[in-house]
Amino acid sequence: MEEMNHAKKAALKRLLVHIRMWVLGVAVTLGCGGLMLTDSSFNGKKEVRTVPTAGYAMAVQESTTQEEEVSLQEQIDESAARALRLLRGVAAAPVRLPVKMELSFVEFKKAPLSEYDMSVVQTSAKTVKIGANGITDPNDFTVPFPEQDTLIYLPVRREPMELTDTRSVADEYYRIYDENSGSYYTMNAHELLCLMVNNEIGDSWDQEAIKAQIVAAYSHLRFNHEHGLTPTVGLRYGYSSKLEGCVNAVEGQAMLYDGQVINGVYSASSAGYSTTAKDIWNVDYPYLKCVESEVDKQAPNFGEERSFSKEQVRAMLEGRFGITLSDDVTQWFTITRAYSVVYIDTVMIDGRDSCTLTGIQLCNMMDLMSNAIDIKYKDGTFTFISYGWGHGVGMSQWGAKYLADDGWTYDQILTHYYVDAYLEVTSPCTSAMTGEEESEPEDGPQDNDEYITTEPPAVYSEPVTQETYYEPTVTTAPVTEYPAYTDTESYYGDWSEYYNDYTQY
Repeated sequence: MEEMNHAKKAALKRLLVHIRMWVLGVAVTLGCGGLMLTDSSFNGKKEVRTVPTAGYAMAVQESTTQEEEVSLQEQIDESAARALRLLRGVAAAPVRLPVKMELSFVEFKKAPLSEYDMSVVQTSAKTVKIGANGITDPNDFTVPFPEQDTLIYLPVRREPMELTDTRSVADEYYRIYDENSGSYYTMNAHELLCLMVNNEIGDSWDQEAIKAQIVAAYSHLRFNHEHGLTPTVGLRYGYSSKLEGCVNAVEGQAMLYDGQVINGVYSASSAGYSTTAKDIWNVDYPYLKCVESEVDKQAPNFGEERSFSKEQVRAMLEGRFGITLSDDVTQWFTITRAYSVVYIDTVMIDGRDSCTLTGIQLCNMMDLMSNAIDIKYKDGTFTFISYGWGHGVGMSQWGAKYLADDGWTYDQILTHYYVDAYLEVTSPCTSAMTGEEESEPEDGPQDNDEYITTEPPAVYSEPVTQETYYEPTVTTAPVTEYPAYTDTESYYGDWSEYYNDYTQY
């Protein structure tokens, strides 16, 4: 009987231990759950809410020390009661749930397009490094270009502006030099634009190309006036109603950069890239940069060739410099500086530092169209190939024609060639609104079909007389086909030297 009681007591003791372990597990689980639901477990604070488990630990110790004095049944009852109190205490403990955070955003209101300063939009560009290739075959070679780092601007075709606002410029009077008649005129801007554009490209091209020419011409006129200069232009009478309609459609509009009317220069065509004003006239206009113009490769005078025998070239060079050339033809021409990828700045003759030609002097000597020149030699014959026609700065007239044929609007054409400039209806030029009558020309207008089509120069003071120009021998469209460069006196510094060289051939 005693052994049975002892076995029963042992079994009850084991049961009591299991109950205690179960209660402890429940308490710990509830305590951890409570902690996980408190704010401290989300916000990372070190404060931790204490779960009341100390009472349970004390109960375990007391039950151990008084095990022999308290009956097994009382121990079970007491443990069960304490476990119940423990569970109630955990349940009653305040549980702090995480607070839902309200996310706040900065108030943002999109400005209308009219509030943006579009004049600061920067056109993307890429730097092209041109490497020099040596001559390997003295009987068949192309004179290599020197190394250069050229920044080529790549304008993106913008959305058409659809600018329809205009204003009359008939009350603005500008003084010009007409190279066709060899006379000076002061004439209202409306009439001037009709006559200038009629001389430049006529009316046979797409209207968008004509409008682009009109805006460029007005910008050019106004820039010169505002800087106290008299531009050289060509006037041709007998313009059509179509051409005057194009003038009416864009009258008063000009290209601006940083709030100022730009010098809207243009040339007949480029060499696949327009070039910079700094390289031509030593004036750095931020909108007259090297711009890609692939469409110019379609122009009828792209790749004009002139061939001369070795002895003819020898006679030209020796006569000019008073020297005797060496027999090494690979040394006769060395391009010492180039710019805008394809344009020659200077050429050294026969390896002699004292004998140099500018690219424009070489252009004149070989009766070419521009200073973008390839010099080739093969089996006793030199071939000089020029690309483009004119100085290559600003808008290409042939490029404008091909872009218009491809669906470009006149404002898209203009923003392509004048880097980061923008189209705007200008305010009247008050300094040109003198109200004076048009002045009579020195010799009167020469309204005939024997006019000389010339490209307007970039800018400039008193030009030389008409006799210094030659009439181009090749032309297939009513466009400025002659690269007319003029003396710019002190305003453009060294360009006068280029001009003198340009007109002696």
